[in-house]
Amino acid sequence: MVVERRARQSIALGNIKTITLNDLQTNINSTIITKNGIDQKQPIRVLVTVHSVKLGLGDLYERGLGLWVGYIIQKYLKVRGVKFRLYMKSILESTKLKSVVGFIKKNKIDYLIPSDVTDTMFVSKYWHEINATGVKFCITPSLSVYEHLEDKWETYQMMTEFQIPTPKTVKYDTELKIEDQPYPFFLKVASGTNAGRGVWHCTNTKELEEALQTKEVKYRGDDNLLLVQTPTYGDIVCAEVIYNHGKPLGFFFAQSVNAEDLAGMGSSYVNSQDAEYKQKHSHQKVILTDEQWESVTKIFHQLGKETKYHGMIDIEFIIAGDNNPQAEPGSLWLLECNPRFSGDIHTTLSNPGFLDLYFQVMNGTIPDTMGCGNYSVGVDMKSTFGNYYPTQFYVSNPLNVLSIQQGLQPRHAVAIIIIVTAS
Repeated sequence: MVVERRARQSIALGNIKTITLNDLQTNINSTIITKNGIDQKQPIRVLVTVHSVKLGLGDLYERGLGLWVGYIIQKYLKVRGVKFRLYMKSILESTKLKSVVGFIKKNKIDYLIPSDVTDTMFVSKYWHEINATGVKFCITPSLSVYEHLEDKWETYQMMTEFQIPTPKTVKYDTELKIEDQPYPFFLKVASGTNAGRGVWHCTNTKELEEALQTKEVKYRGDDNLLLVQTPTYGDIVCAEVIYNHGKPLGFFFAQSVNAEDLAGMGSSYVNSQDAEYKQKHSHQKVILTDEQWESVTKIFHQLGKETKYHGMIDIEFIIAGDNNPQAEPGSLWLLECNPRFSGDIHTTLSNPGFLDLYFQVMNGTIPDTMGCGNYSVGVDMKSTFGNYYPTQFYVSNPLNVLSIQQGLQPRHAVAIIIIVTAS
Protein backbone atom coordinates (compact mmCIF):
# COMPACT_ATOMS: atom_id res chain seq x y z
CA MET A 1 0.00 0.00 0.00
CA VAL A 2 1.67 3.22 -1.13
CA VAL A 3 1.21 6.01 1.37
CA GLU A 4 1.21 8.82 -1.23
CA ARG A 5 -2.35 7.89 -2.13
CA ARG A 6 -3.50 8.70 1.38
CA ALA A 7 -4.40 12.23 2.37
CA ARG A 8 -4.91 10.97 5.91
CA GLN A 9 -1.84 9.38 7.51
CA SER A 10 -2.93 8.93 11.09
CA ILE A 11 -6.29 7.52 12.04
CA ALA A 12 -6.24 8.05 15.80
CA LEU A 13 -4.39 11.36 15.69
CA GLY A 14 -6.52 13.04 13.07
CA ASN A 15 -5.43 14.43 9.73
CA ILE A 16 -1.76 15.15 9.17
CA LYS A 17 -1.41 17.47 6.23
CA THR A 18 0.90 16.61 3.37
CA ILE A 19 3.17 19.60 2.63
CA THR A 20 4.53 19.64 -0.91
CA LEU A 21 6.62 22.04 -2.97
CA ASN A 22 3.38 23.68 -4.13
CA ASP A 23 2.88 24.90 -0.56
CA LEU A 24 6.18 26.80 -0.40
CA GLN A 25 5.89 30.53 0.20
CA THR A 26 7.85 32.49 -2.36
CA ASN A 27 8.79 35.59 -0.38
CA ILE A 28 10.12 34.14 2.85
CA ASN A 29 12.27 37.23 3.53
CA SER A 30 9.24 39.00 4.96
CA THR A 31 6.99 36.12 6.00
CA ILE A 32 9.33 33.54 7.58
CA ILE A 33 12.92 34.74 7.93
CA THR A 34 12.93 38.30 9.21
CA LYS A 35 15.35 40.66 10.87
CA ASN A 36 13.99 42.30 14.02
CA GLY A 37 10.45 41.49 12.95
CA ILE A 38 10.55 43.49 9.70
CA ASP A 39 11.21 42.73 6.05
CA GLN A 40 14.74 41.58 5.51
CA LYS A 41 16.89 44.20 3.82
CA GLN A 42 20.19 43.44 5.52
CA PRO A 43 21.68 39.93 5.64
CA ILE A 44 20.54 37.83 8.56
CA ARG A 45 23.34 36.61 10.82
CA VAL A 46 23.22 32.91 11.64
CA LEU A 47 25.48 31.26 14.22
CA VAL A 48 25.90 27.48 14.01
CA THR A 49 27.78 26.02 16.95
CA VAL A 50 30.25 23.21 16.36
CA HIS A 51 31.37 20.62 18.86
CA SER A 52 34.86 21.02 20.35
CA VAL A 53 37.37 21.28 17.49
CA LYS A 54 40.94 20.49 18.47
CA LEU A 55 44.21 21.17 16.69
CA GLY A 56 44.74 19.16 13.53
CA LEU A 57 42.70 18.96 10.35
CA GLY A 58 41.68 15.36 11.04
CA ASP A 59 39.61 16.52 13.98
CA LEU A 60 37.51 18.72 11.69
CA TYR A 61 36.21 15.51 10.14
CA GLU A 62 35.95 13.74 13.51
CA ARG A 63 33.81 16.57 14.87
CA GLY A 64 32.14 17.27 11.57
CA LEU A 65 28.45 17.21 12.50
CA GLY A 66 28.42 20.97 13.10
CA LEU A 67 30.34 21.63 9.91
CA TRP A 68 27.84 19.47 8.02
CA VAL A 69 24.89 21.34 9.55
CA GLY A 70 26.50 24.66 8.64
CA TYR A 71 27.08 23.44 5.10
CA ILE A 72 23.42 22.42 4.68
CA ILE A 73 22.11 25.63 6.30
CA GLN A 74 24.01 27.79 3.81
CA LYS A 75 22.73 25.63 0.93
CA TYR A 76 19.17 26.03 2.22
CA LEU A 77 19.45 29.81 2.56
CA LYS A 78 20.82 30.08 -0.97
CA VAL A 79 17.97 27.96 -2.32
CA ARG A 80 15.46 30.21 -0.57
CA GLY A 81 17.14 33.38 -1.83
CA VAL A 82 17.95 34.73 1.63
CA LYS A 83 20.83 37.13 2.21
CA PHE A 84 22.90 35.91 5.11
CA ARG A 85 26.15 35.82 6.99
CA LEU A 86 27.03 32.44 8.46
CA TYR A 87 29.15 32.23 11.59
CA MET A 88 30.43 28.95 13.00
CA LYS A 89 31.80 28.66 16.50
CA SER A 90 33.32 25.74 18.35
CA ILE A 91 32.23 25.55 21.98
CA LEU A 92 34.92 23.85 24.03
CA GLU A 93 34.41 22.26 27.44
CA SER A 94 36.17 25.29 28.95
CA THR A 95 34.01 27.85 27.16
CA LYS A 96 32.34 30.35 29.49
CA LEU A 97 28.84 31.74 29.12
CA LYS A 98 30.15 35.31 28.90
CA SER A 99 32.22 34.36 25.83
CA VAL A 100 29.15 33.07 24.01
CA VAL A 101 26.95 35.99 25.08
CA GLY A 102 29.68 38.43 24.14
CA PHE A 103 30.09 36.87 20.69
CA ILE A 104 26.33 36.99 20.03
CA LYS A 105 26.12 40.64 21.05
CA LYS A 106 29.29 41.78 19.30
CA ASN A 107 28.33 40.16 16.00
CA LYS A 108 24.60 40.96 16.30
CA ILE A 109 23.59 37.34 15.72
CA ASP A 110 19.95 36.91 14.69
CA TYR A 111 19.62 33.12 14.80
CA LEU A 112 21.45 30.53 16.90
CA ILE A 113 21.52 26.87 15.79
CA PRO A 114 23.40 24.46 18.09
CA SER A 115 24.36 21.33 16.14
CA ASP A 116 25.80 18.88 18.66
CA VAL A 117 24.03 17.55 21.76
CA THR A 118 26.69 19.06 24.03
CA ASP A 119 26.24 22.50 22.45
CA THR A 120 22.47 22.14 22.66
CA MET A 121 22.73 21.28 26.35
CA PHE A 122 24.98 24.32 26.89
CA VAL A 123 22.29 26.59 25.42
CA SER A 124 19.58 24.85 27.44
CA LYS A 125 21.57 25.25 30.66
CA TYR A 126 21.93 29.00 30.06
CA TRP A 127 18.61 29.42 28.22
CA HIS A 128 17.48 32.57 30.02
CA GLU A 129 20.85 34.34 29.79
CA ILE A 130 21.22 33.61 26.06
CA ASN A 131 17.58 34.45 25.37
CA ALA A 132 18.14 37.84 27.02
CA THR A 133 20.55 38.79 24.18
CA GLY A 134 17.62 38.85 21.75
CA VAL A 135 18.97 36.04 19.57
CA LYS A 136 16.34 33.63 18.24
CA PHE A 137 16.64 29.89 18.80
CA CYS A 138 14.42 26.92 19.58
CA ILE A 139 15.81 24.83 22.42
CA THR A 140 13.92 23.19 25.27
CA PRO A 141 14.42 25.37 28.38
CA SER A 142 14.98 22.30 30.56
CA LEU A 143 18.41 20.69 30.74
CA SER A 144 17.01 17.52 32.32
CA VAL A 145 15.07 16.72 29.12
CA TYR A 146 18.34 16.55 27.16
CA GLU A 147 20.11 14.64 29.92
CA HIS A 148 17.44 11.95 29.78
CA LEU A 149 17.13 11.76 25.98
CA GLU A 150 20.87 11.90 25.29
CA ASP A 151 21.58 9.05 27.69
CA LYS A 152 20.64 5.78 25.95
CA TRP A 153 19.96 4.01 29.27
CA GLU A 154 17.68 6.81 30.48
CA THR A 155 15.94 6.81 27.09
CA TYR A 156 15.36 3.06 27.24
CA GLN A 157 13.82 3.32 30.69
CA MET A 158 11.65 6.24 29.57
CA MET A 159 10.44 4.41 26.44
CA THR A 160 9.66 1.32 28.52
CA GLU A 161 7.64 3.45 30.93
CA PHE A 162 5.76 5.06 28.03
CA GLN A 163 5.17 1.58 26.51
CA ILE A 164 6.92 2.63 23.30
CA PRO A 165 8.38 -0.41 21.50
CA THR A 166 12.18 -0.39 21.73
CA PRO A 167 14.73 -3.25 21.56
CA LYS A 168 15.58 -4.82 24.92
CA THR A 169 18.63 -3.17 26.49
CA VAL A 170 20.66 -4.15 29.56
CA LYS A 171 23.86 -2.95 31.19
CA TYR A 172 27.02 -4.68 29.99
CA ASP A 173 27.91 -7.39 32.49
CA THR A 174 31.62 -7.08 33.26
CA GLU A 175 31.45 -10.17 35.46
CA LEU A 176 30.44 -12.32 32.52
CA LYS A 177 33.27 -13.83 30.48
CA ILE A 178 33.68 -12.49 26.98
CA GLU A 179 32.88 -15.86 25.43
CA ASP A 180 29.67 -16.04 27.47
CA GLN A 181 28.22 -12.68 26.34
CA PRO A 182 24.80 -12.91 24.57
CA TYR A 183 25.95 -12.74 20.94
CA PRO A 184 24.90 -11.20 18.64
CA PHE A 185 24.23 -7.79 20.17
CA PHE A 186 24.91 -4.08 19.78
CA LEU A 187 27.39 -2.68 22.28
CA LYS A 188 26.73 1.01 22.95
CA VAL A 189 28.09 3.74 25.14
CA ALA A 190 25.13 5.27 26.93
CA SER A 191 26.22 8.82 26.13
CA GLY A 192 28.18 10.31 23.26
CA THR A 193 27.19 8.25 20.21
CA ASN A 194 27.54 10.30 17.05
CA ALA A 195 27.27 9.39 13.35
CA GLY A 196 27.63 5.70 14.13
CA ARG A 197 30.55 6.12 16.54
CA GLY A 198 30.08 4.58 19.97
CA VAL A 199 28.03 1.67 18.59
CA TRP A 200 29.42 -1.76 17.65
CA HIS A 201 27.68 -4.83 16.24
CA CYS A 202 29.31 -7.73 18.05
CA THR A 203 28.73 -11.21 16.70
CA ASN A 204 31.77 -12.92 18.24
CA THR A 205 34.48 -12.51 20.88
CA LYS A 206 36.96 -10.88 18.47
CA GLU A 207 34.55 -8.08 17.56
CA LEU A 208 33.72 -7.46 21.21
CA GLU A 209 37.39 -7.39 22.21
CA GLU A 210 38.09 -4.84 19.47
CA ALA A 211 35.14 -2.69 20.57
CA LEU A 212 36.30 -2.72 24.19
CA GLN A 213 39.68 -1.33 23.10
CA THR A 214 38.28 1.69 21.24
CA LYS A 215 38.78 5.16 22.66
CA GLU A 216 35.02 5.67 23.06
CA VAL A 217 34.96 2.78 25.53
CA LYS A 218 38.35 3.14 27.21
CA TYR A 219 38.15 6.89 27.83
CA ARG A 220 34.46 7.27 28.62
CA GLY A 221 33.49 8.79 31.96
CA ASP A 222 32.75 6.67 35.00
CA ASP A 223 29.04 7.49 34.74
CA ASN A 224 28.88 6.62 31.01
CA LEU A 225 27.47 3.10 31.02
CA LEU A 226 28.16 0.37 28.50
CA LEU A 227 24.94 -1.12 27.16
CA VAL A 228 23.99 -4.33 25.39
CA GLN A 229 21.05 -3.99 23.00
CA THR A 230 19.24 -6.95 21.49
CA PRO A 231 19.55 -6.59 17.72
CA THR A 232 16.50 -5.91 15.61
CA TYR A 233 17.33 -6.20 11.93
CA GLY A 234 15.51 -4.35 9.20
CA ASP A 235 15.23 -0.97 7.48
CA ILE A 236 16.32 2.11 9.43
CA VAL A 237 13.96 5.08 9.19
CA CYS A 238 15.31 8.48 10.18
CA ALA A 239 12.62 10.83 11.45
CA GLU A 240 13.37 14.52 11.84
CA VAL A 241 10.66 16.16 13.92
CA ILE A 242 10.13 19.82 14.80
CA TYR A 243 8.32 20.48 18.07
CA ASN A 244 6.76 23.64 19.44
CA HIS A 245 6.76 23.19 23.24
CA GLY A 246 5.73 19.54 23.02
CA LYS A 247 3.47 19.82 20.00
CA PRO A 248 4.84 18.24 16.79
CA LEU A 249 4.41 20.64 13.88
CA GLY A 250 6.23 18.84 11.10
CA PHE A 251 8.28 15.80 10.29
CA PHE A 252 10.47 14.47 7.51
CA PHE A 253 11.11 10.76 7.07
CA ALA A 254 13.96 9.16 5.13
CA GLN A 255 15.12 5.56 4.95
CA SER A 256 18.83 5.13 5.53
CA VAL A 257 20.63 3.25 2.75
CA ASN A 258 24.07 3.17 4.36
CA ALA A 259 24.17 3.75 8.10
CA GLU A 260 27.94 4.27 7.99
CA ASP A 261 27.57 7.44 5.93
CA LEU A 262 25.68 9.52 8.46
CA ALA A 263 26.04 13.27 8.99
CA GLY A 264 28.23 13.82 5.95
CA MET A 265 31.06 11.98 7.65
CA GLY A 266 31.34 8.88 5.47
CA SER A 267 33.76 8.47 2.60
CA SER A 268 30.88 8.78 0.16
CA TYR A 269 30.41 12.46 1.00
CA VAL A 270 34.10 13.25 1.36
CA ASN A 271 34.61 11.77 -2.11
CA SER A 272 31.21 12.79 -3.43
CA GLN A 273 32.52 14.04 -6.77
CA ASP A 274 34.34 10.79 -7.59
CA ALA A 275 32.71 8.58 -10.20
CA GLU A 276 32.41 5.70 -7.70
CA TYR A 277 30.13 7.69 -5.40
CA LYS A 278 28.60 10.47 -7.47
CA GLN A 279 25.38 8.68 -8.47
CA LYS A 280 24.87 6.80 -5.21
CA HIS A 281 22.64 8.11 -2.44
CA SER A 282 22.44 8.06 1.36
CA HIS A 283 18.68 7.81 1.84
CA GLN A 284 15.59 6.84 -0.05
CA LYS A 285 11.94 7.71 0.24
CA VAL A 286 9.95 6.08 3.02
CA ILE A 287 6.89 4.14 1.97
CA LEU A 288 4.82 2.88 4.90
CA THR A 289 1.45 1.30 5.39
CA ASP A 290 -1.26 3.21 7.21
CA GLU A 291 -0.65 1.06 10.29
CA GLN A 292 3.06 1.88 10.27
CA TRP A 293 2.39 5.60 9.87
CA GLU A 294 0.00 5.29 12.78
CA SER A 295 2.71 3.73 14.94
CA VAL A 296 5.46 6.25 14.26
CA THR A 297 3.30 9.35 14.51
CA LYS A 298 1.80 8.10 17.76
CA ILE A 299 5.29 7.64 19.17
CA PHE A 300 6.57 11.14 18.49
CA HIS A 301 3.29 12.71 19.57
CA GLN A 302 3.59 10.87 22.87
CA LEU A 303 7.27 11.79 23.20
CA GLY A 304 6.46 15.47 22.79
CA LYS A 305 3.59 15.27 25.24
CA GLU A 306 5.74 13.65 27.93
CA THR A 307 8.85 15.85 27.53
CA LYS A 308 7.45 19.21 26.28
CA TYR A 309 10.30 19.13 23.78
CA HIS A 310 10.98 22.32 21.83
CA GLY A 311 12.99 22.42 18.60
CA MET A 312 14.29 19.68 16.34
CA ILE A 313 14.92 16.09 17.34
CA ASP A 314 16.33 13.16 15.39
CA ILE A 315 14.56 9.84 16.04
CA GLU A 316 15.68 6.54 14.56
CA PHE A 317 13.17 3.76 13.99
CA ILE A 318 13.66 0.33 12.52
CA ILE A 319 11.12 -1.60 10.50
CA ALA A 320 11.66 -5.22 11.50
CA GLY A 321 12.52 -7.61 8.70
CA ASP A 322 11.79 -11.32 8.44
CA ASN A 323 14.88 -12.46 10.38
CA ASN A 324 13.89 -11.33 13.88
CA PRO A 325 12.60 -14.08 16.20
CA GLN A 326 11.61 -11.45 18.81
CA ALA A 327 9.94 -8.97 16.43
CA GLU A 328 7.01 -9.35 14.08
CA PRO A 329 7.92 -8.51 10.45
CA GLY A 330 6.87 -4.96 9.63
CA SER A 331 6.65 -3.87 13.25
CA LEU A 332 8.24 -0.54 14.19
CA TRP A 333 10.77 -0.11 16.99
CA LEU A 334 12.35 3.05 18.33
CA LEU A 335 16.14 2.67 18.27
CA GLU A 336 17.27 5.96 19.78
CA CYS A 337 16.59 9.67 20.15
CA ASN A 338 19.18 12.31 19.34
CA PRO A 339 17.94 15.55 20.95
CA ARG A 340 19.63 17.95 18.56
CA PHE A 341 19.57 19.38 15.06
CA SER A 342 19.49 16.35 12.77
CA GLY A 343 22.57 15.10 10.94
CA ASP A 344 20.22 13.88 8.19
CA ILE A 345 19.10 17.43 7.53
CA HIS A 346 20.36 17.30 3.92
CA THR A 347 17.40 15.08 3.05
CA THR A 348 15.01 17.92 3.87
CA LEU A 349 16.40 20.03 1.03
CA SER A 350 13.99 17.87 -0.97
CA ASN A 351 11.35 20.11 0.63
CA PRO A 352 12.78 23.44 1.90
CA GLY A 353 9.47 24.07 3.64
CA PHE A 354 10.71 21.90 6.51
CA LEU A 355 13.51 24.32 7.37
CA ASP A 356 11.11 27.21 6.72
CA LEU A 357 9.09 25.73 9.59
CA TYR A 358 12.19 25.55 11.80
CA PHE A 359 12.83 29.27 11.29
CA GLN A 360 9.17 30.02 12.03
CA VAL A 361 9.49 28.20 15.35
CA MET A 362 12.64 30.19 16.13
CA ASN A 363 10.73 33.38 15.35
CA GLY A 364 7.82 32.33 17.56
CA THR A 365 5.31 33.04 14.79
CA ILE A 366 3.45 29.71 14.90
CA PRO A 367 -0.35 30.08 15.14
CA ASP A 368 -1.98 28.11 17.95
CA THR A 369 -4.26 26.42 15.43
CA MET A 370 -1.41 25.09 13.28
CA GLY A 371 -1.54 21.34 12.75
CA CYS A 372 1.18 18.81 11.96
CA GLY A 373 2.62 18.41 8.48
CA ASN A 374 4.34 15.57 6.65
CA TYR A 375 7.07 17.22 4.56
CA SER A 376 8.53 14.07 2.99
CA VAL A 377 5.67 12.04 1.60
CA GLY A 378 4.78 14.39 -1.27
CA VAL A 379 8.25 15.13 -2.68
CA ASP A 380 11.05 13.29 -4.44
CA MET A 381 14.01 12.37 -2.25
CA LYS A 382 17.24 14.22 -3.09
CA SER A 383 20.13 12.52 -1.33
CA THR A 384 22.53 11.72 -4.17
CA PHE A 385 26.12 12.10 -2.98
CA GLY A 386 27.07 14.07 -6.08
CA ASN A 387 24.69 16.87 -5.08
CA TYR A 388 26.83 17.62 -2.01
CA TYR A 389 30.45 18.67 -1.86
CA PRO A 390 31.19 19.39 1.81
CA THR A 391 34.96 18.81 1.61
CA GLN A 392 35.64 22.22 0.13
CA PHE A 393 33.39 23.83 2.74
CA TYR A 394 35.03 21.92 5.60
CA VAL A 395 38.60 22.90 4.77
CA SER A 396 38.12 26.35 3.21
CA ASN A 397 39.69 28.13 6.18
CA PRO A 398 41.36 25.51 8.39
CA LEU A 399 44.42 27.65 9.13
CA ASN A 400 42.22 30.52 10.24
CA VAL A 401 40.33 28.20 12.57
CA LEU A 402 43.51 26.93 14.16
CA SER A 403 45.26 30.27 14.39
CA ILE A 404 42.26 31.90 16.02
CA GLN A 405 42.00 29.04 18.49
CA GLN A 406 45.68 29.19 19.33
CA GLY A 407 45.60 32.96 19.71
CA LEU A 408 42.88 33.07 22.36
CA GLN A 409 43.55 33.05 26.07
CA PRO A 410 42.52 29.83 27.89
CA ARG A 411 39.64 31.55 29.65
CA HIS A 412 38.25 32.47 26.25
CA ALA A 413 39.06 29.16 24.60
CA VAL A 414 36.69 29.41 21.68
CA ALA A 415 37.60 28.52 18.12
CA ILE A 416 35.70 30.58 15.58
CA ILE A 417 35.08 29.96 11.91
CA ILE A 418 33.42 32.82 10.07
CA ILE A 419 32.10 32.27 6.58
CA VAL A 420 30.45 35.26 4.97
CA THR A 421 28.03 34.45 2.18
CA ALA A 422 25.29 36.41 0.46
CA SER A 423 22.79 35.37 -2.16
